[in-house]
Amino acid sequence: MAIRKGVAPELRKLGFVGSGQVFELPDPHVWLLLGIQKSSGSSATRLKFTVNLAAVPKGTWQELLESGANYPSRPSPNKVYGTWAWWSRIGELMPGGQDFWWTVTGDVGHSELAHKVVSACVGYGIPALREQGNLRQ
Repeated sequence: MAIRKGVAPELRKLGFVGSGQVFELPDPHVWLLLGIQKSSGSSATRLKFTVNLAAVPKGTWQELLESGANYPSRPSPNKVYGTWAWWSRIGELMPGGQDFWWTVTGDVGHSELAHKVVSACVGYGIPALREQGNLRQ
């Protein structure tokens, strides 16, 4: 709920396209992706999630596909592909530089949580993605 009704609309206002758990900041040369990763330890009453960011050169991706690599038509921000693509969890970009997960329970205010997630994305994630324009081919 916090992601669908709070985070997703705010990301779209910032220029992202997408829905669900994958969002893209359009760029003609680089896939600039933001993904919501749910923890495998989540349950029906408690959800833990983090934000992953990826920048993948579109030319390199296309070359891999044409060479027969078994990849989907577009990369996922929740997977690490190799040193030729940039990938980071949001917590690594935040002060302290440690992995960071948000927790959603019935007690957590969804709008407050969405505000915290979007603030982290605006303050740390989006600037890091925009810096990745140098991956252009």
